Amino acid sequence: MATRPTPRLVSLETCTTVSRAPLHRALVWGIGATLLLPILLAVILGLGGLLGGLGDAAGARVCLRAGMVVGVVWLTSVVATVAVTAMAVVGGRPPRHFGRKRRRRRVRRRDGHLREESPDQPMDRGLS
Repeated sequence: MATRPTPRLVSLETCTTVSRAPLHRALVWGIGATLLLPILLAVILGLGGLLGGLGDAAGARVCLRAGMVVGVVWLTSVVATVAVTAMAVVGGRPPRHFGRKRRRRRVRRRDGHLREESPDQPMDRGLS
């Protein structure tokens, strides 16, 4: 009889750490769908209007239903893109400037020696 492994507790750190590759891929697909599906929707609805104007009621009805499906998929892709963007922002690393200290600059004095200058201290230019 096989023993079942004991369940491990999942910490909050492991839940918030999400690989960026799937989020990036989903974001690219979501943006592509958000931009291209309205064009497809316009073409399908235009074709349905053309078929309806030519007297093909069955073809116009099929195009209208296909247009409704494409419209629902488009709205779903917009909502999914917003959700994936939020997950990428919340689960991502903070910006580089967040909490970063300013670096010291190396300044070459007139006598050829290097000294480090703090951003808080005024630079002594040796003009006096």
